[in-house]
Amino acid sequence: MENKARGILLDFDHTLFDTDRFFWIDLKSAFARFGVPDDAWEKSYEAIWPSGYSLAKHLEELARLGAVADPAAAQTMLEALESAFSDLRPYLFPDVLGFLDTARLRGFELILLSFGDPAWQSYKVRASGINPYFTQILYTAKETGKAALCAERASQYGELHAIDNNPTDLDAMKTSIPWLQTHLICRVEPSIPGVADPPTPDRFREAARYLTIPCRLPHHRCHSLKEVCLS
Repeated sequence: MENKARGILLDFDHTLFDTDRFFWIDLKSAFARFGVPDDAWEKSYEAIWPSGYSLAKHLEELARLGAVADPAAAQTMLEALESAFSDLRPYLFPDVLGFLDTARLRGFELILLSFGDPAWQSYKVRASGINPYFTQILYTAKETGKAALCAERASQYGELHAIDNNPTDLDAMKTSIPWLQTHLICRVEPSIPGVADPPTPDRFREAARYLTIPCRLPHHRCHSLKEVCLS
């Protein structure tokens, strides 16, 4: 029997969630209000990122560097930050909930496929309130892990889409599943000549890096989920 199931694989960071505004603008500013200098914040972030990010580990590294006075101060900061960032729904891009609702109404199963430390990713997804939309939520800490997870599930579907901002991940997924319909989304806003207040350097700090990665395979390019056609 022909498989009629339809699915959409969705990336999280820079696709559904405005990670740069959350992390590099607002979270970094929250640390600064506790007196943490920008250079110490970035140095400590770079030190702990490879082992998987968490607020607790970031504060531990800041304490080791002397940027946080003592364990008691670190605990106070952790509690304040967790409270301040317990609701991350404002960081969803404006088109996200409408797209998820429409996709489900049209019979698509939604699968969240996210790269990063599972505990940190789970916190962001849960706090953004989108868990109920997805039939599966998958995290991988491996750089090339998305393609393998996608390939394991492809046979369940007669139609399958993948939406991601990372050309490398889409290339790998399409290589393993040639019939996969891939959509390369770019959330970076173009510079507008004459604008009085241009974006700060950190506004699209991570998202802009993906613009320098070439595609090996063709993908549908878009700037909004509204440009993804769901028949």
